[in-house]
Amino acid sequence: MNSSSLFRAAACVAATAFVVSCSSSKPPIESIDVVCKRKFDDAKKDYTKGRDPEAQTKLRDVTVSCAQFEYAEEAQYMLAQSHFRIEQWLEAETEFGILAGNWERTKYREEALWKVARSAWNQAPTWDRDPSLIQKAIEREESFLGEFPKGVRSDSARADMNDLVTRMANRRFETARLYMKMGEPQAATIYFHLLFKEYPDSDRLPLARLQLARAYSELEQFDRAQENLDSLQLDTLRAKPLSKDLQQARKDLDKSRRKFEARKAREAAESRQEKL
Repeated sequence: MNSSSLFRAAACVAATAFVVSCSSSKPPIESIDVVCKRKFDDAKKDYTKGRDPEAQTKLRDVTVSCAQFEYAEEAQYMLAQSHFRIEQWLEAETEFGILAGNWERTKYREEALWKVARSAWNQAPTWDRDPSLIQKAIEREESFLGEFPKGVRSDSARADMNDLVTRMANRRFETARLYMKMGEPQAATIYFHLLFKEYPDSDRLPLARLQLARAYSELEQFDRAQENLDSLQLDTLRAKPLSKDLQQARKDLDKSRRKFEARKAREAAESRQEKL
């Protein structure tokens, strides 16, 4: 073999050795379980250290791309809790809802449903704002209490529920009062009756009874006005703080009735005089 052939043979051997060397140094493709576990551990580290924006991005990736693994439930909980602890209420409500919906047997179920309700409560406005958000929060509280009536967070949920109901009752009461101020007693009676029907335990009811009696008096429906004052007086516990107001309301009602009867008598007399 001449020198040229020897050189070519040596070059081929070297090239082959290089290719073999390169292929043997290439890292093996990692399995999905290894990749997902690393993602979860990395996200958990950010969550534990309170790096919420970074943790949320990574945890959301785990819940989507690694949903088949058991730690996806833990990732979903941490994602929801991350939003909750930095008061991102809409996101927290959504993510805890996903946790309770997708993992019905989760050990976090009671906490998740309570935090769905508490997040909705934190989004609920005052009585004079959008009532749909208040009503939605009430429904969330009802859902939680329906499943956990004696849970460790039930007292808290009931307190939130009472607050929300008070807001809605205030809305009915203030709407009725507004119609009274506008000189629309008939419209006012509608909202007072809605208050009685929808929120019978509201502490607004005693004052509403007084206002309703006044509305009926203005409509010259004196018997109905009297009925409401009598109903209030029978509710002795709640009527007691309004005893002076109730007494004054009775005097005003009697005065209005006498004026009405006097006017009717005068009109009848005038009518008879015209016929003569």
